[in-house]
Amino acid sequence: MYASKVVQLSIEAFGEANGVKLSPDNRWVQAATLIPWPELEEAYKTVFPSNKGRAGKPFRLLFGAHLIKTREGLSDRELVDAIRDVPAYQFFMGLPEYQPRRPFVPSAMAHFRKRIAPIAELLENIIGDWTRKQLVGSVDDKVVILDATVTPVNIKYPQDYVLLGQARRNTEAMVTDLAHKLEVPIPRTYRREAERNYVHFTKHPKRTRKATRGMVKSQLQYLRRNLRYIHEFQDQGGQLTSKQTQRLEVIETLYEQQDYMYRNNTHSVERRIISLSQPFVRPIKRGKAKPRNGTEFGPKVDVSIIDGVVGIERFSFDNFNENQDFEDALYHYHDVHGEFPDMALVDKLYRTRENLRIAKNLGVKVCGPKLGRQPKYPDEASERKAKKEEREAENARGEIERNFALMKLKHGLGLVRAKTVETITTTVFTAMITANIDAVLRLFSLPFVLYVRYEGQILKIEYNDSI
Repeated sequence: MYASKVVQLSIEAFGEANGVKLSPDNRWVQAATLIPWPELEEAYKTVFPSNKGRAGKPFRLLFGAHLIKTREGLSDRELVDAIRDVPAYQFFMGLPEYQPRRPFVPSAMAHFRKRIAPIAELLENIIGDWTRKQLVGSVDDKVVILDATVTPVNIKYPQDYVLLGQARRNTEAMVTDLAHKLEVPIPRTYRREAERNYVHFTKHPKRTRKATRGMVKSQLQYLRRNLRYIHEFQDQGGQLTSKQTQRLEVIETLYEQQDYMYRNNTHSVERRIISLSQPFVRPIKRGKAKPRNGTEFGPKVDVSIIDGVVGIERFSFDNFNENQDFEDALYHYHDVHGEFPDMALVDKLYRTRENLRIAKNLGVKVCGPKLGRQPKYPDEASERKAKKEEREAENARGEIERNFALMKLKHGLGLVRAKTVETITTTVFTAMITANIDAVLRLFSLPFVLYVRYEGQILKIEYNDSI
């Protein structure tokens, strides 16, 4: 169950008994008074189906800690230690006073990330609406910016023979466990010979294509034999654990894919498995990617910027063509404002003939180089004007690239270390939330000057703050 607890905090009262004083210029102190905690907490209540049982920890306590973890790039263990040592973190998380101890155990964060995964998009929408209200009048109106990126996860670069070797060792352990449970002799799996050949192959610094193909073939043969033994033991009443059963399903799919690629002499197969522990991760080709072969491994995100608010148009672990989301993004803008944007800033991948036709019918201008041959301009002045417009549009589109750089360098999307579908999803959506919060904090840190007329005199008030 979840029991909400409202605590009104003030900077002056926080930590007064312990002599702790907070600076009003601290970014976390300022964010604590700006973020719409009540709306977020109402969304969090929906994940608790019952009003019985032990009450969960306050939402602001855990979500505030999760935002700190994302923004500062800390592990769960480092996070609880940092919260213990930094009073501003505790104020941001809603604690009534400074406590010189850990507020919770590190494992609580893992449970919390799984719990908010179903409402991650809802939380992101709430922060997006709040950000839009805070930024009203400070950004260009009637402009939508679109682009896609891949958020790589922390996995080993996949090699066919490595995956098969790992699957072989897993199935050997399953065969041994089932034999012990059925009290029958362990069948011959040739595990020593298989491991010796595998290690001998991996130690060669230069492996030919023929040798690699031979290793894949031998590993497939060993794996085929092990799978046959497992199925025979299961027919005799042997039971695997739930974790072993899940791994066996992944291994069987891996075997089918690798056997198909070996027999057809190809390296491409639909929904290819590249990790036994994370079978949902897919290889995604990216033209601008730095890894070898231009391939990244992780979910793909189609992102939009509307009124300065970073939002997700599509999130998927499978590869997709982002130009298919162009029309939906325009209607998303229409849902927010009641009208279509005047301009869409996109790269060449979005500027297909179909999307240009859709934009023209909706009265949306798509900036960028024209398709096909370069147009012939009547004079040099017209050519300079057209190229200047294209250059300015590309510079404006750079805002979304800057946000990608910020989220990958500062908000943990450069290398996602989460392991499950739920926690990876939560990590990506939280990075978007943190980026929007940072945009609001940057706005409030801008210097401004006020002129006030009072009793016939004009007073000048200057405000300059930096976060």
